[in-house]
Amino acid sequence: MRAGRVRRGAVAVVAGCAGLVLAVGCGEERAGGSGAPSGSASPSTAEEYAEAARTKHDRAWPDVAEKCRDVPTGPAAAASPSDGRPADDEPPPENPKYAENHAYKQTTDVSAGELCRGEAHAARIAAALDDADPADVQDEQGIRRVLEDLGYTPDTVNARQAGASGVGWDVRVGGAGPCISGNTDWPGEIDVHGVYIEGTGCTEPAGGH
Repeated sequence: MRAGRVRRGAVAVVAGCAGLVLAVGCGEERAGGSGAPSGSASPSTAEEYAEAARTKHDRAWPDVAEKCRDVPTGPAAAASPSDGRPADDEPPPENPKYAENHAYKQTTDVSAGELCRGEAHAARIAAALDDADPADVQDEQGIRRVLEDLGYTPDTVNARQAGASGVGWDVRVGGAGPCISGNTDWPGEIDVHGVYIEGTGCTEPAGGH
């Protein structure tokens, strides 16, 4: 399944959880909250680990969990090439090595349930950024404050300066699966996607090899 995208301002979710709009105040409990129920057996398979992670996430973010309660949570495919090559409706590039040269941008795929949760978090972030004073989100510290005030722990938030007033940022929500990323130089869109195959986590690699 391909990554999703949220547009700021209207806070519209365009894939996975169509029509989802969340208030900024939802999910006040931090994502680092309690995990599997006390006394439950330790997970031993990938499916059990994934279920335990979703349980932990859904306890920390009950409003997100409710929005995505009926969305399938099946396992994601191994990888998606959509970030490393043109979309199906785009003409082939003049350079036949386009996909190879952009392979570093490939991300792992996400399931429908992970995409839904990711888009719900993206909607929260979009609303918070729209409400913030523009002067307060022109540097790394300002973006981090906005994201951490929403309940995302410092170890899951990344921000880096990109010019005088541009800041690239990304968040990894534990248990939800996908990454959420944006850039204040392009404030109209927030992307939901899998981690980068090159091993950089949620932060897009600077270039290929």
